[in-house]
Amino acid sequence: MKHKLLKLNVVLLLGLFLAPLKGQTTMTVKETNNTKSAYTLNFIRKLTFPVAGKMAVSKFIGGNDAYALTNVRYLNFKDLSNIADAAKGILYLYPNPAVDVLNIQLSATGSQNVFVEFLTIDGKVLYKAQLTGIGIYEVNVSQFRQGIYLCRVNNGTNIETTKFFKQ
Repeated sequence: MKHKLLKLNVVLLLGLFLAPLKGQTTMTVKETNNTKSAYTLNFIRKLTFPVAGKMAVSKFIGGNDAYALTNVRYLNFKDLSNIADAAKGILYLYPNPAVDVLNIQLSATGSQNVFVEFLTIDGKVLYKAQLTGIGIYEVNVSQFRQGIYLCRVNNGTNIETTKFFKQ
């Protein structure tokens, strides 16, 4: 348990220090009850771990938000410019690497019906679904083994393939 918390702390600190360098603009905290909280990094004063197993987000305006680390599924630092780039295509996947859930963001599909497939590197289809239009969809990937997978999206006129990693 101590190693898991230490790894999470290191990832969080690296994410905060590298955020300005990579252009991330938001941080999303997703809890185990599927509650999501989004923060604009410009409005976060500091991220601290006041006691073991707790995380506090201090904001410039609005006080503090506290989280129990056991209730945090993941933190995601997102670069909104990547979403703008993804809008040129039809597919954006996050978090990457994924642990239990992979979010699929579809944009500019040009069609109401979109077919999504997850494939192994050698081409074996593990998952198929028909999605309807633009939006964000959550897919449970907890049953996948650790490794590299492909996500292929077909909207009838374009096929886009993106790789993702399963931890």
